[in-house]
Amino acid sequence: MTTRVEIINDFLAINVKQGSTIQDIVEASGSALPFGCRDGECGTCVVEVESGMEFLSDKTDKEVKVLKEICSGTCTPNSRLSCQMKVSKPNGLVRLKY
Repeated sequence: MTTRVEIINDFLAINVKQGSTIQDIVEASGSALPFGCRDGECGTCVVEVESGMEFLSDKTDKEVKVLKEICSGTCTPNSRLSCQMKVSKPNGLVRLKY
């Protein structure tokens, strides 16, 4: 059972297993979504979850802290750090935009 992850900017759609990280998906797919530190410290990989938040892991404490620091009012409740997200449930659709 898989979840479909679509990266809107790159016109990519990938079916992935539960537990896959968005960072791994992006790197394997050839997406141009940028990464910096790959550890949730820099905020380079911030994305908007257009749909499917319920199929993703909850925000980590580190992610909440970094989003508060980097967003200056520009983030929404659907803003996430892609290096911190995992697909947590099967049979869904997640749409990401960077």
